[in-house]
Amino acid sequence: MKLKRGGLLLATLLAVGVTTGPVQAQDPIRIGYAADMSGACGSLVDGATKAFRLGVEELNAAGGLLGRKIEVIERDTKTKPDEGAKEVRDLIVNSKVELITGVCSSAVLLAETAVSAELKVPFYSAIGNSQTATIEKGQPYFWQTNPNVLMESIAVAEYVAANKAWKKIAPLAYDYEWGHTSVKAFSEHLKKLRPDIEILPMVPVKLGETNMTSYITAVLAQKPDLVYGAIFGGGLVNLVKQGKAFGFFQQTSLVTLTTVDFLQTMGGELPEAGLHGFARAPFTSLLDNPKVKSFVQSYKARHGKDPDDWAVLAYDGLMFYAEVVKAAKSTKADDVVKALPTVKYEGLRGSMTVRGLDGQMSAPSFVGAVIKDAAYPFSIMKGATRVDASKTLTPEDFIKSARAAAK
Repeated sequence: MKLKRGGLLLATLLAVGVTTGPVQAQDPIRIGYAADMSGACGSLVDGATKAFRLGVEELNAAGGLLGRKIEVIERDTKTKPDEGAKEVRDLIVNSKVELITGVCSSAVLLAETAVSAELKVPFYSAIGNSQTATIEKGQPYFWQTNPNVLMESIAVAEYVAANKAWKKIAPLAYDYEWGHTSVKAFSEHLKKLRPDIEILPMVPVKLGETNMTSYITAVLAQKPDLVYGAIFGGGLVNLVKQGKAFGFFQQTSLVTLTTVDFLQTMGGELPEAGLHGFARAPFTSLLDNPKVKSFVQSYKARHGKDPDDWAVLAYDGLMFYAEVVKAAKSTKADDVVKALPTVKYEGLRGSMTVRGLDGQMSAPSFVGAVIKDAAYPFSIMKGATRVDASKTLTPEDFIKSARAAAK
């Protein structure tokens, strides 16, 4: 009887401890935000980081994911591949993160995805868009939520081909993987659509260069009808500003990466005509979506300005991950990977999915003429053409053959 009484007392005490003692919260979901906060990508990452933080706050305010709050550990990779690889390894090994994101540069992306593959930790890119990461070096723990370089370049080629007045095209591109791949994909697709078009020799631009004079004179010397500019950030700002002094837009037209941050930076300094743009997520082309209106209001209330493309992409990327975790009912790597292709995500850019073969999201691209609009203090791609992934997504047989050739 004593034993029974003791057992009953112990059971009672344990029950009281469970019901009245402090409840242990679940460990947070740790995300490693390894972003190119300084260096060539610094200006692009700023809006993305602000939107990512906003998204995390919203998710945590709603209870987190699977009852767990999200904790973000931020690192600056300085737009350097070796720094990116080092930071990602440290985040995974020492900080025990369950997800890596934040990358901008394609070169840094490739360095980081190699570490993700080795350590089998999920990694997605919402800004950096190297097709090499999803095709030749594709690995099961990586996915990409923006259009890759091939998709974006094909969208621009479709737009250029429709303008019959453009017959001589001069590529001007940053002298690294993104620039070269963009020009190659654009040129090949354009020649298929318009065999009559002449593609002139590419003028390579040193990444980080601010004095664009020599590049401007070199490209104008070719007397093109259109310059295809695979260039961004400070280099693009200086190309337009310095180009105006050379009468660039009186001699030719330019189609280039005109994201909202670039348009905001330029303000009233853009030419009246002759500038055409391509972009991945301009909010001005997405305002028919109530989710976008809500996001823009929240972002603008917090930061006093409209969100750029990178902000839209970063927010969409995080919210897609949240849906995948909910579908997987887990944050474990293999569970997340298995759930990836099953999720139909209704995001800021509409309905999208991620293909299992290459981890590529069916993301749209936007192309159009840049013009002034009284509704904004900066020019926009008003009436931009939305080019859906159904027209640009890389064929599966091409991916398989490219991977076989890369082995």
